[in-house]
Amino acid sequence: MNITVIIDQLIQLFLLILLGYLLYKTGLINQASNQSLTRLVLQVTMPCMVLDSVLQQTGERDIRTVGFVFLLAVIYYLAMPFVSCLLCILLRLPKKSRGIYMFMSVFENIGFMGIPLINAIYGPTGVLYTAVFNIIFNLAAFGYGPWMISIGAGAATRFSLRDVLSPGSLFSLLAILLYFTGISLPSILAGPIGSVGAMTTPLAMILIGSTLATMKLGDVFRDIHVYPYILVRQVVLPLLIFPALKGAIQDKMVLGVFFILFIMPAASNCVLFATNYHNDEALAARTVFISTLLCIITIPLLVALCLL
Repeated sequence: MNITVIIDQLIQLFLLILLGYLLYKTGLINQASNQSLTRLVLQVTMPCMVLDSVLQQTGERDIRTVGFVFLLAVIYYLAMPFVSCLLCILLRLPKKSRGIYMFMSVFENIGFMGIPLINAIYGPTGVLYTAVFNIIFNLAAFGYGPWMISIGAGAATRFSLRDVLSPGSLFSLLAILLYFTGISLPSILAGPIGSVGAMTTPLAMILIGSTLATMKLGDVFRDIHVYPYILVRQVVLPLLIFPALKGAIQDKMVLGVFFILFIMPAASNCVLFATNYHNDEALAARTVFISTLLCIITIPLLVALCLL
């Protein structure tokens, strides 16, 4: 594994976060614009990114292997909410924060860090598997994500048909349909969809930076619950489940892609969901930031121990 790939992605990530921090401090972004940009990302740019991940795929379709990856992703996102709940109980995390921690346990940074890393290690085929995984990621995030992240926020936690039928969910379903049917969109539509989807990563990182700017710098690293959580979620849990994964997944590339995605840091969209559904976005922002910072150690370590 090439460590420079991780370093390169981290530098890009932190520069975008720094930009968001500076934009807030200089008054170019405020709380109102944060809310507006969050809705823009969740309802427009992120759904377009999901659809574009399939539109970019070319060549012969390996339906059998992709179907297995699809099934694997479905099982994962059905099982992980229960695992995340168990982690919260075992770590005795504050009840008011459990929705945030559960969401971060289930949803990893597949898009910004996962895809470039997989591309560097496994090439286009690995990217295709990651794109399929990313579709189910978004379907789950927009399906039960709003319910999950609202746990502990003070309001009743319930499933909402409006959330399930959000643009993110509908575009995820459309992406699945397009891949398995082989239907392609004309370039006059595919081009704008790709351009809008490409806005997702920079906007999401800028929003994390602007959220961090609302806190005192010392408070970012002072939360005593964050570090044991990251240790268990990003190191201990992957080491515990890897033997079972190795026995269940015979294809070495599929195993590698799945495991690397599993050890990614918390997804940046946790901050977007926390902001949109009025939970603790400050906790989400600092945990995403710290987990991403520490992954420069945890990812190479786990890859060396399990995949090399």
